[in-house]
Amino acid sequence: MNNEKRLYSVKSKKRYGYMDKEGHVVIECIYNYAEEFEGDLAIISIDEKYGFINNAGEIVIEAKYDEVEQFNEGLSVIKLDGKKGYIDILGNIIVEPKYEEANLFIEGRAAVKSGYLWGYIDSNGSEVVPLNFLDANDFSEGLAAVQIGGKIAYIDKEGKIIIDAIYDYAHEFNGGIAPVCAKGKYGYINNTGEIIIPFRYTVCGEFNEGMAPVEMRGKYGYIDRSGKIIIKPRFQWADSFYEGIAVICEDEKYGCINKKGSIIIPMLFEDIDIISEGLIAAQIGDKWGYIDIEGQIVIEPNFEEAYEFINGIARVEVGKRIGYINKLGEFIWKLQS
Repeated sequence: MNNEKRLYSVKSKKRYGYMDKEGHVVIECIYNYAEEFEGDLAIISIDEKYGFINNAGEIVIEAKYDEVEQFNEGLSVIKLDGKKGYIDILGNIIVEPKYEEANLFIEGRAAVKSGYLWGYIDSNGSEVVPLNFLDANDFSEGLAAVQIGGKIAYIDKEGKIIIDAIYDYAHEFNGGIAPVCAKGKYGYINNTGEIIIPFRYTVCGEFNEGMAPVEMRGKYGYIDRSGKIIIKPRFQWADSFYEGIAVICEDEKYGCINKKGSIIIPMLFEDIDIISEGLIAAQIGDKWGYIDIEGQIVIEPNFEEAYEFINGIARVEVGKRIGYINKLGEFIWKLQS
């Protein structure tokens, strides 16, 4: 959906609808539940059944399912009578509801579960990788981590084992690298299974913006893709970098560092979210507000939940009441339930 025409889910008199960025109701509050738009469609609920509407408020897929998920690669997971299947954007059933679990389609494959075993189907519903695995993750860069006899292997889209089942934990590939764990230690492998960063860490994160958080001897720091330590381990916990900033923790208080490891937001907060449009949702005591990238409070902590800013507007919640504010903290949509 064009950002200028973005709609926001709102709540009034225990019913959901949608407003525009000026706070005008453009789709009446008539639904039992409504999610944010993704693309041109949004999930809505009528009488505990779920379907989809378009941004004109027209029901394009009848609310007749027990559950639905947002579309990905042209297909949505639906649940009916306890079983899961898939529909296309016209509402046609492409895969009959017959699985206990069903993941989104990623790279043309979806992990599905029948009984106790997982496998993969293609977008036509054909079981292209037999349901032989105890667990199955989504594909990333052509490979997926699967559980075989208590260990993790990687397979290709035809089900061929590319990297043997020797790992206790294994994450998805990102830029040709994946963090894995064996014998209680974490390291990194490439997509042929070659160890490229030795198993010396107690925790490894995924690489983002050229660095990954790792834990050594009870402290977190950061390495680059060659395994070189860029920021020495000294934090109780550390998250990945996002827009040049990473959240770190010490003595159960959260702050932020830059890529040089310098603390740019003091560790004074109970929790911190990611940066969005120059502001960061932060928890002070038991309430959430917003700070700038220097840690100064911009919007007072008056909310039980505070979400990221999108086009200058952020959703906030107090109890069951939902509202929207601008970057000055002014309500575009006052808290309502």
